Amino acid sequence: MSLVAGFSTAPTWMRAQAWRRDDSRVEELLSGEPIVEAVVMAEDAGFDVAFRPDALTLPLGSIRSDPAHLGLDPIVQAAQLAGATRRIGLVVTVSATFAEPYPVARQLVSLEHLAPGRIGWNVVTSRSGDEQFSVARLPDSASRWRRAEEFIDVVESLRAGFPADALRADRDAGVLFDRDRVTATDHRGENFQVAGPLPLPAVSPGRLPLMVAGAGEATISLAGRRADAMFAAAVESSSSLAQRAAIRERAASAAREERPRLLPGISLLLADTREQAAAIEEATYPRDRERRTVGPHWSVVGTPDDAVAAIVERAEARAIDGFIAFPVGSWRSVELLCTRVMPRLRELGLVAEHPVPGFRPEREDTL
Repeated sequence: MSLVAGFSTAPTWMRAQAWRRDDSRVEELLSGEPIVEAVVMAEDAGFDVAFRPDALTLPLGSIRSDPAHLGLDPIVQAAQLAGATRRIGLVVTVSATFAEPYPVARQLVSLEHLAPGRIGWNVVTSRSGDEQFSVARLPDSASRWRRAEEFIDVVESLRAGFPADALRADRDAGVLFDRDRVTATDHRGENFQVAGPLPLPAVSPGRLPLMVAGAGEATISLAGRRADAMFAAAVESSSSLAQRAAIRERAASAAREERPRLLPGISLLLADTREQAAAIEEATYPRDRERRTVGPHWSVVGTPDDAVAAIVERAEARAIDGFIAFPVGSWRSVELLCTRVMPRLRELGLVAEHPVPGFRPEREDTL
């Protein structure tokens, strides 16, 4: 079993009180440079994907002491990362609740040209943000996910409407593009009216690798029927098992030959010793009732060996198809994840010896 290894490009190592550490590099946050350095390290370590989660709004109540919601726009940041990396996949988050498909399709295809074969997208719905957008947020989860499905359809229709093979660049004939290969989308649906085409061709045929994120029946249904992967919060192994089974059941019901991958987030507060990790946890994270909360995900506080053991346990239970790693607590977590955890997972055969970008699902006969 080869797991998809994802690396979060959010600056999670400086969240909560960790930004106060001398090694946090918080002053450089909005330059993007610490993220570039971290993703280059992750690429060298063999991660398949650099994944950028996103929050649309800034809660003013927390900004005084926590940089959790600060950061560059995911698509702008992906353009920066495209120039700094050569192999790792770059996955950006898009809110289908508020975004319009035409500009998003144009941005995604632009990224494809900057990093051919390495771009994917994570489609989410939003529970807040009404004050920031002219588009009204639909009132219930089911209608927001219907909008998301239509959004995906229109984006892919726009990409397909200007295929890569329309480019001829025939200097002798004076023909740059084959006009007959470029078609309008002319979409008129419940939520969108989009004519198309885009002002640039797609890079390759076929749809972009698609991830969906969230919880609930609507997310699981879309993941099973259409997505390549689902990003999930699964604190307990039982939750991973249940969500993985559910999306595979939906895929089977839709007669898909491939099964989408479940990629839960894992928050990793790593240090060279367990005592050091515990001290960082105590200094960094407030108590939530009887325990400290290092993140909304499956969490490990300890050494690289502890992280490897936790991943091995879930892999052996067939509870995951991969993971999205969120190094937290200090920059040392980033270093240990890349230099100690990933090599050990490779030795155990749990991550690919020669990784490829992305998270395409496995065929049924390989499971």
